Amino acid sequence: SVPALARTGSGLHEPFHSRPRGLFFSPASKTFAMLSRCVAVSAARLATDSLRTLLPLAACACVRSSRVASSLAAKAGANAPKRPVASESGGASKQRPACLSDREAKTLTIRGRQVQVEEGFWDYVADEQSVRDAPLYANNTENYVGTIKFPLGVIGPLRVNGEYAKRDYVVPMATHEGALLASYDRGAKAITEAGGVTTRITGRSMLRAPVFLFANIAEANDFYRFANMDVTKEALKRCVNQGVNHCTVTHVRVFQTDRKVHISIGIDSQNAAGQNKVTYCGDLAMRFMKEHYPGDIPEMYIEGGFNAGKRVSVLHTLLGKGHSVVADCVIPREVVENVLHTSPYRLQRFQKMHNRTNEFIGGISCTAHVANGLTAFYIANGQDPACVAESQAAVTHFDVDGLEPSADLSTCDLYASITLNSIIVASVGGGTQLPAFKGARSMMGVESANELAEICAATALAGELSFYAAMESAEFSAAHWNMTHKK
Repeated sequence: SVPALARTGSGLHEPFHSRPRGLFFSPASKTFAMLSRCVAVSAARLATDSLRTLLPLAACACVRSSRVASSLAAKAGANAPKRPVASESGGASKQRPACLSDREAKTLTIRGRQVQVEEGFWDYVADEQSVRDAPLYANNTENYVGTIKFPLGVIGPLRVNGEYAKRDYVVPMATHEGALLASYDRGAKAITEAGGVTTRITGRSMLRAPVFLFANIAEANDFYRFANMDVTKEALKRCVNQGVNHCTVTHVRVFQTDRKVHISIGIDSQNAAGQNKVTYCGDLAMRFMKEHYPGDIPEMYIEGGFNAGKRVSVLHTLLGKGHSVVADCVIPREVVENVLHTSPYRLQRFQKMHNRTNEFIGGISCTAHVANGLTAFYIANGQDPACVAESQAAVTHFDVDGLEPSADLSTCDLYASITLNSIIVASVGGGTQLPAFKGARSMMGVESANELAEICAATALAGELSFYAAMESAEFSAAHWNMTHKK
């Protein structure tokens, strides 16, 4: 019953034997060690089923209630032996080499076959440093062959007046698009001369949404009502908070779509981006529901699409995912004219026209080109550039500042703001600690993910200011030609 569930919020430490086949587990032994703190599977049941092949994270295996795969617990030990990988030649099993590029023999061997490469491959991809550093990339890149030297530039100083970012920053950005950094640098100059950009974080929550499938909408609604009860949500929060370290559940939202029920779990993953942690949390949520729901759950998946991972969505544009950040500034008329080569009135007029057209064609992101800056920022600082797909769903707004009924439009200043509700950045984990990204990020001296998110929003607004100004002043085409056709 639900009251009993409330009294046993930590009951997930008890053995759980009814997990159906296909329930998602990460193959990494450290994941099982983490999960085992919340669920201990009885050793007496280890022989009830043959060991199924562990599905990768992207597969999100279907859950069926007909079989029990408790033999997966054999992998739960932190010291479980790793499965040997077949050699390149297909002979005796051995560990795959850290780097598939052999600099001494100048051969690149992939699955027993030699791949022909140009001489530049050994100078710029499989160079000495990249081959020597191969072990550093073991947890980030499979089938490692070397590194790519992506062009890195800087903009700034950019003055940020935030709660976490509170000074002038030189911001690293990685791109090979000519004129992009010159434009962002111009926007940063305008902002800094105006006194800086104010930034605030309005929310922080990484999401995962397991889906539960039923035979019809009536059965789904019974489960929906159970899952949506406050006592159920609180018990689920306790379970997840106890089962996964370094994260706190921020919310549990339940949605029913026909015979499917999605449980969206949000976590504060501190300085990590949190995609992996929230996946472990989603797995615990499925186990929790399977144990405590009094009815039958025919199928469940770790993700049913409601999370919209790395895809733009109206839901996350409104409610947020990752860091939700707002930024604004007032640019004096003199700065707009001298740096941006237009006037506040004409600039805000053009920006509003641009946004109205974007709305007319069904665009979700009401910005000029915020994806450009976010991508360059993410790559330079070791973030996941694929997250730009959802991060770029933002809203830019320009207006005249201090407008009185009798005011002269030609004397007004410019108000500029941007709202980014899905900034996904981290200062630890993932690629943030890889040598090149860590070195680039050191230029900013960033101490937390919150600080990084505020800098990111400020950078995005700088790009919006310069882009719209270049368009309105008819300098856009000439600037690109001059910047990209240098001798």
